[in-house]
Amino acid sequence: MDPKFTERMMAWVGVVDQLDYYQILQVDVKASMGQIRKAYHSQTKLFHPDRYFNLEDGELKQGIYKISKRITEAYVTLHDSQKRRYYDQQLVDTKRASLRYTEQSEQQQKKAKTEETGKTEKGRQFYRQGMAELKRKDYVAAERTFKMAMAYEPDNEQFKQLAKEAGDNIKTDYVIK
Repeated sequence: MDPKFTERMMAWVGVVDQLDYYQILQVDVKASMGQIRKAYHSQTKLFHPDRYFNLEDGELKQGIYKISKRITEAYVTLHDSQKRRYYDQQLVDTKRASLRYTEQSEQQQKKAKTEETGKTEKGRQFYRQGMAELKRKDYVAAERTFKMAMAYEPDNEQFKQLAKEAGDNIKTDYVIK
């Protein structure tokens, strides 16, 4: 085995846990699905475990398996547009503290989104209506709608905040003489 190759592989093994999926596949964050697929196939050719099945160095062999697993993990996540969207959001939210995507992280993001928009169907309905009213700058209607949403979900801090925000934007034209 070429010593330079062994050194390069062990260097990859040392940093693979510190790289996000885009860095592993060596593509830009805005890469298209075609670019991701091409990068995956390129990386797989280099690091596929079957290519190195006859290696005698067990540590190097395990390292190559680890790299191959992360390459596949990156491709599976980035090639699925919904998983990619969740992964990108995870990178932004955690400031790269968690570089790996798991089903658990997807469930946490879905739960947070649900809590933001409402836990009940009526709560979600009033949330959408209130947001549309805020967008139209109909602050009186928006405040009333978010207060109605709080009747269904009194512990929802998002609804309370939006109702307060809408109420703060209501302008009164009372003139005291």
